[in-house]
Amino acid sequence: MPDRKIADGAELRGRKILTVGCGSAQDLWYLARDNEIYGMDYANSGLEVARSHGVNVRTGDLNSNASLPFEDEFFDIVVCKDILEHLLDPMAVVREVKRVLKTDGYLIVSVPNHFCLPMRLRIFAGRGIVYHSLMEDHRREYDEWNYMHIRFFTYAGFKRFLRYSGFTPQKWFWDFGNLAHYHEPEMWLEPQRRKKAEGQPLSRRGKLGLYVLAPAWKLFNIVFPRQVRRALVALAPGLLCAGFYVRCRATDIA
Repeated sequence: MPDRKIADGAELRGRKILTVGCGSAQDLWYLARDNEIYGMDYANSGLEVARSHGVNVRTGDLNSNASLPFEDEFFDIVVCKDILEHLLDPMAVVREVKRVLKTDGYLIVSVPNHFCLPMRLRIFAGRGIVYHSLMEDHRREYDEWNYMHIRFFTYAGFKRFLRYSGFTPQKWFWDFGNLAHYHEPEMWLEPQRRKKAEGQPLSRRGKLGLYVLAPAWKLFNIVFPRQVRRALVALAPGLLCAGFYVRCRATDIA
């Protein structure tokens, strides 16, 4: 599932890109042909898949050692998606990101928002802070006392976190609920369209997506344009967006 927001319409060639906590790094495979992609994670199973798609992999547990094994100002782009909430010291890691990032480079970072309106209502009702939505339910595998998320970010708190880490937001990618990132239909539909174009067999879910979800998503974007949704969500992102996805530039720490 390629994440086109990382390039955001730019034609990236000859760049060095690091993805931290990458898993299989499937969201960056589309950039591997024309760029040097590096991936770091503690799980070798995901790294082996990443390596088979042209990613230079490094094994490392950032909860044991927050240092990144790279030289100063080595990367043009660093991606930290859905990783900071798992770390004991996320600020130490992001400051390391600043060290390895070129002065004209940028950071892509995303974190879940456990304090959007549906989650606030759940917390108010005493149902806990473990993430739950229409598309995702972490309660199936976790309780509050063994939850994989150990750091939690409000919108105001996340902005302070970035500032203290030495970064300034350049562009926020807003949309309602999980549409901003976690379950953005375009990310899921693109590989299904590619499979169809290449004559590969589609799963039942893939067919459902192409012939039901895709037309519905197209109609939704006509009736309720993306630009309008972004403008509305930007008025109260802490309530309306289920995650914060942002492109940042490095600045001096205030």
